[in-house]
Amino acid sequence: MTAMLASTLSFASAGPANVNAVEKASFQSQGGAPIDLGIANDERLIEMLKKNGTIAKNATPAEAEKALQKYLHNKAAGASKEPGELHKHEKELSSTLNEKLASTGLVNGKGNKSGQTKGTTVDTVKEEAWNGVQRKDNVLVLLIEYPDHPAAQITSQDTDMYYDEYIKQHYTDMIFGADGYVGPNGEKLVSVKQYYEQQSGGSYTIDGQVAGWYKASQPAAYYGGNNASDNDSNARALVKEALYAAAADRSVDLNKYDQEDRYDLDGDGNYREPDGLIDHLMVVHSSVGEEAGGGQLGADAIWSHRWNLGGVTTLPRTKTKVPYWGGKLAAYDYTIEPADGAAGVFAHEYGHDLGLPDEYDTIYSGAGEAVAYWSIMSSGSWAGKVAGTEPTGFSPYAREFLHATMPGSNWLTGSTIHADGVKSTGVEVLLDQANSKGTNNDAVKVDLPDKVNLINTPAAGSWEFYGGKGDEIDHNMVTQVDLTNASNATLEFDAWYDIESNWDFAMVQVSTDGGTTWKSLSTPNTNSDIVSDGYPAIKENLPGYTGSSNGWVHESINLNEYVGQSVQLQFRYMTDWGTALNGFFVDNVKVTADGATLINDGAEGASAFEFHGFEKHAGKNSTKHYYLLEWRSHNGVDEGLKNIRRGASLMTYDSGLVVWYVDNGYDNNWTGVHPGDGYLGVVDADQTINRWSDGLLGSTRYQIHDAAFNQGKTEDMFLDYSSLYGITMKDNATQRTPVFDDSANYLSPVLPDAGRNVPTYGLKFRVLGQSADGTVGKVLIHK
Repeated sequence: MTAMLASTLSFASAGPANVNAVEKASFQSQGGAPIDLGIANDERLIEMLKKNGTIAKNATPAEAEKALQKYLHNKAAGASKEPGELHKHEKELSSTLNEKLASTGLVNGKGNKSGQTKGTTVDTVKEEAWNGVQRKDNVLVLLIEYPDHPAAQITSQDTDMYYDEYIKQHYTDMIFGADGYVGPNGEKLVSVKQYYEQQSGGSYTIDGQVAGWYKASQPAAYYGGNNASDNDSNARALVKEALYAAAADRSVDLNKYDQEDRYDLDGDGNYREPDGLIDHLMVVHSSVGEEAGGGQLGADAIWSHRWNLGGVTTLPRTKTKVPYWGGKLAAYDYTIEPADGAAGVFAHEYGHDLGLPDEYDTIYSGAGEAVAYWSIMSSGSWAGKVAGTEPTGFSPYAREFLHATMPGSNWLTGSTIHADGVKSTGVEVLLDQANSKGTNNDAVKVDLPDKVNLINTPAAGSWEFYGGKGDEIDHNMVTQVDLTNASNATLEFDAWYDIESNWDFAMVQVSTDGGTTWKSLSTPNTNSDIVSDGYPAIKENLPGYTGSSNGWVHESINLNEYVGQSVQLQFRYMTDWGTALNGFFVDNVKVTADGATLINDGAEGASAFEFHGFEKHAGKNSTKHYYLLEWRSHNGVDEGLKNIRRGASLMTYDSGLVVWYVDNGYDNNWTGVHPGDGYLGVVDADQTINRWSDGLLGSTRYQIHDAAFNQGKTEDMFLDYSSLYGITMKDNATQRTPVFDDSANYLSPVLPDAGRNVPTYGLKFRVLGQSADGTVGKVLIHK
């Protein structure tokens, strides 16, 4: 259908930095919660919005789409960005994990993983057992039910994951079952444990206990009712109640769930030692999640997410030997899921608990991104004949991350090739299906020359001043201006900014007391319109610049208020926890007094300013980018790729060579902001545009179902939404596309949200063949 049938996007905050802005801000719990839009069930949400009157019952598909987009966009915009008590440690952990990813390439395994192949036939996959150490993490699962809506009240009308009873054994089997669990129709389904064991090649597993059902003290709306920003009011309170109940439950040994020092609190580099905090906590509430319409609770249901408790929460009647939290066990991080949740949502949220980022458009800025069902960290958590029961595999980027951050693991092995070393004769590689661990490559990484990213062009000359980029930064550049003998004085400069609107700000400030206090100067381009829960340290320094300047703007500010004094002048840039855009640039700074020039600094030579976080900049930077090649089939966890429930139909994502383009010049997949660009996405082999029968353009998830390169024809697609919306979709373009050629246009000009803006280096990836059962592909990488 339209983009409304592709609304599986998400909001997730990035980690913070240890900087001055945070030093000035005190921690205050706002009570709201973030949301994970990547697990949104659009069809169920439309039903909910029709029930509550947000969408008219007789709305056209286009009208329903518009209303759903607005609803999700508002949720994303209002989702909490509040840092928790350990936010500095969270930022440090995030930086550490990303450094490990950047410094760890694909590791060669056995057999043909050196990259070369011989012969013309392609043998079937030869799976290898993992003989290394298996890491096992313990997960605590707590069930808690509302007094006004116990799980027994869920009906078959509320969910496709309906059971007569939602008993502890069901969750034990679904999360920890070595042999899977029984689905709502008696089918055998993959458990979260099985999913992670398969994806890690046997090197990682989970174990744990399910406890409860405990009883909540308040009705459901107290916890899940939406606040003024349209997000859950008090989900943290429900999590704390579940924890307190578990602490009083003699059948639960909470110390068993503290074996990690996630944030390396003692700074010794050992992450596998107790820190007094419960490592992995899943809380299950007793209704359908709001992301799937909320069942009978509607918008009063909690939307599944991963977050923290704001502050470290100590647990009564507990003891620990570590020197934190007053000798008690405590909790901080958690995930929360619905009673009717399938393995997909639990595995997705647990991926966040392991440090994985979302792979979709987290602010709902466009029509989706070029990932969709190709990864569980996007829409793949909802794959399956029963939606969510057959989650698709991780992207190779996610497995690369997990492999790098879990030393000695088996998440992703293979060959690394640099584009500069590729010749016209090329190199042949064998790729095992992504869900298996065999003798061939899990993936092949093709490194590219560093990418030069043009942010802007200096207003004059070759250089400008730049305030930096990052979370929770407080940067400045300062100089002394002697106006003692002046009668009239003026400050002029050029400014260019791309700043998170109403959250982050840049200021021009003057101090008359040696820098103890600062006053921000105002112009027609500055304002004080910060959001209500913006950082106090930023609020007290307004007015300032925020949003986008849309190019260079020239500023002229009267300084007559300061004549007769020697003052300090500074440019300052302050950000909060969360989104970090390109930031603040300034050029051609000039101070004149009574016709004389006191400062004339265009960043071209020695500067009049001292830099504290600011720097001279050329308006461009260099970042890493590369391809990840993998072979996807319809086996193992990737069986979900052929069983994607859409309306009255099953959509299939084709098997074959999937080419991922990773671009570290971006830290998000906001396709509405930068169509065709983002940090991760697949290259769509078939650029045919798919529309619904009413002419509406299909969103990205429908465009990239045939993204795989292969020698065979793709499958026809027919999606039937006639009973729901009176529309259908057909894709009968089944041409063979065996070759990726970076000189071709993969930007999808009609819907660039589904495209990838790939660079041109003369690279080609040609599918030469595959095994008879499709489990191994042979690919030629050449120029």
